[in-house]
Amino acid sequence: MPDEPVIMFSDYACPWCYLGRARLSRAIAEGGSEAARGRTTKLLPFPLSPDTPTTPGGRDIVAHLRARGLDVEAAMARLAPMMAAEGLEYPAALEGRRQFNTSRAQELALWAEATGTPEQLDALHDRLFRAYQVENLDVHDLGVLAQIAAEAGLDADAARAALEAGEFITAREQAWRVAMQAGVRSVPTYVSEGRGVVGAQPVEVLRELLEGQP
Repeated sequence: MPDEPVIMFSDYACPWCYLGRARLSRAIAEGGSEAARGRTTKLLPFPLSPDTPTTPGGRDIVAHLRARGLDVEAAMARLAPMMAAEGLEYPAALEGRRQFNTSRAQELALWAEATGTPEQLDALHDRLFRAYQVENLDVHDLGVLAQIAAEAGLDADAARAALEAGEFITAREQAWRVAMQAGVRSVPTYVSEGRGVVGAQPVEVLRELLEGQP
């Protein structure tokens, strides 16, 4: 097995990415070989809903999903038991929740990757997923993001200053281009040794990917 990390294209707005990251972590922990159990992961940002408003309050997520033809109740009924199986907290219903733009949250993660430790970056990913998927926090708000950075052990003032200055906009846009050029069209998408799988796959499928199995 190579030393390169397993790449996971994702967006904090994606509940399947929240689930898929937990499954990938379990696949690594339960890998069939020592090399597979030692694999690291790298999250790359993907623009799941780049048209989401950046204005305070975002938009009504239920209305948006229904306008796209999604059966919200059926989707939640499918998601809930899978989240519970991975020990993830998740709301029972989406009514009253908002959809927020995640571009700044992705920039914060890129800043943390450049300035923090791997442990801080991992904690930040966890915190951003929880902020969006469980707490329904506005992850485009600078104050919210600074607080999240602090909770992940990072410098809140430095994080806010970098975001206000737009220091990682170019890096985030480049990451989006990399995803598109790689043919990524939905998330989560996992890539290992040039092979990839799409969707919140079962742990067994992810374990096979780690082991390089066809």
